[in-house]
Amino acid sequence: MTRTSCACTACVACCHRQPGPLVPGDLEKIAAHLGEPVEVAKAHFWASGGALVQDQRTGRQFRIGSITPRLVRGRCVFLDDADRCRVHAVAPFGCAYFDTHMSAAEGQRRGTWLALQQQDDDYQAVRRTLPFATSYKPKGY
Repeated sequence: MTRTSCACTACVACCHRQPGPLVPGDLEKIAAHLGEPVEVAKAHFWASGGALVQDQRTGRQFRIGSITPRLVRGRCVFLDDADRCRVHAVAPFGCAYFDTHMSAAEGQRRGTWLALQQQDDDYQAVRRTLPFATSYKPKGY
């Protein structure tokens, strides 16, 4: 499936607040799309505080750290001057599969899946090599 780039106000709003998080494999796909080695492509990302999740059995809440594109001058590092995403065709899971048009229930379902993927040991090892986000401001946590 080929995705087309959208620059409508609703679709790029997150790109100006907090770009979507990666899942395992996203970094490598983006690096290949940009024609950069993974170690070079890491400069586009940082370690963010991640998602606050709740264990449905115990009710215990905990945070799973994530990797997100950096914000540069208040916008995702991958947005061009016309608000078009340079990596849209291989966008991180958190960008490609979340939008302002989905129901809260669907957002919760996808968010739970996302958080489970981010527990991957290799993902967290990469996250530990990145600088910590300086402007990560999740809302509603």
